[in-house]
Amino acid sequence: MFRGMYTATSGMMASERKQHYLTNNLSNAQTPGFKQDQAVIRSFPEYLLKERNTDSLKSNKQVGELSHGVYTQEGVPLFSSGTLKETGNNTDFALLDDSLPIDEETGQKGISLIGVRADDDTIRYTRNGNFTLSDDGFLTTSEGYRVLNANLEPIQLSSEQFTLKGSNLIEANGNEQELWVGYTGNPEGLTQLGNGVFEWSGDENNAPRDIRTTEFNQFTVEQGFLEGSNVDLTTTMTDMLNTYRMYEANQRVLQTYDQSIDKSVNDIGRVY
Repeated sequence: MFRGMYTATSGMMASERKQHYLTNNLSNAQTPGFKQDQAVIRSFPEYLLKERNTDSLKSNKQVGELSHGVYTQEGVPLFSSGTLKETGNNTDFALLDDSLPIDEETGQKGISLIGVRADDDTIRYTRNGNFTLSDDGFLTTSEGYRVLNANLEPIQLSSEQFTLKGSNLIEANGNEQELWVGYTGNPEGLTQLGNGVFEWSGDENNAPRDIRTTEFNQFTVEQGFLEGSNVDLTTTMTDMLNTYRMYEANQRVLQTYDQSIDKSVNDIGRVY
């Protein structure tokens, strides 16, 4: 009986964690370049049940498998493209890479990202091109991360009066520098930190590298545009409702077990 309580409790915990991912997706529906997380729910290791006949201890007939519950293992970002929105701001960039082919090594469609440098000097990646100029003229993200050029150095400009030429060439006052754009054929190695910023947590051999050094050079950067979030509000709200109902169903099972235990303890075997 207690096993059933643990199974129902695991279902409630899995539902609660999945709801956390869905709520985070909903709250970032208007964040440029945000990629929604998909909760991965998995079963605990299953037990194989076998029949034991009292007349013959050698009986080994298989009855079936029994799972002891489920858990939400992780949130996996969905890297489909968001809709393009025109802003007219010179410091807004949108990456367009829908024509990227399937990477033969990974069997997945790769993704391109803009490189930024965090406060701790580590390189991170983003699709959120909602940049601004800092007081000292550096092109930065909303978190203050500095956007990098092709030499992995921060891009510094004298003003917002600059032009983006070609795929990723920034021209200002006769000076040119390339925006660093990276490519990885294994998007699952990216961990979402928030506000459309990612860090690499996978195999270093598959980490984003300068897209110019790869054969997957089919991309453009549009100035004055932003890539919207890929969160579907209708689908997300529906999933939140279904997850709530799953939580309630497991809660009712738990209450039923609690009532059965209460009856067993207080009623069964009572001496009148």
